[in-house]
Amino acid sequence: MAIQSLRALINSDQTTHSARSVGHGGWVVSWLPGRTITTEQAVAAIQLAEAVAGLTVLAAMLGLPPCEAVGKVMLDFRPLDAQAVPAPRSLGGGI
Repeated sequence: MAIQSLRALINSDQTTHSARSVGHGGWVVSWLPGRTITTEQAVAAIQLAEAVAGLTVLAAMLGLPPCEAVGKVMLDFRPLDAQAVPAPRSLGGGI
């Protein structure tokens, strides 16, 4: 993750999203239209966009859209009962 901050632009090599300075310490972010935020918030917004790019790849590996995958991780936590997990089967002829 390489976030670059120039005088009037914050961007990353991991996402196409960016933040642009609007003066007086205010920034607008490509995925937060209509909001003016601080420099610290703009960096966080680009970091979040980077994280989403990575999550998109991981969710695709599971055959899920990113929003569904994140929602399931956050909301559908069910601890595994160690006794409910079947023991691995032996593949050999046995003794």
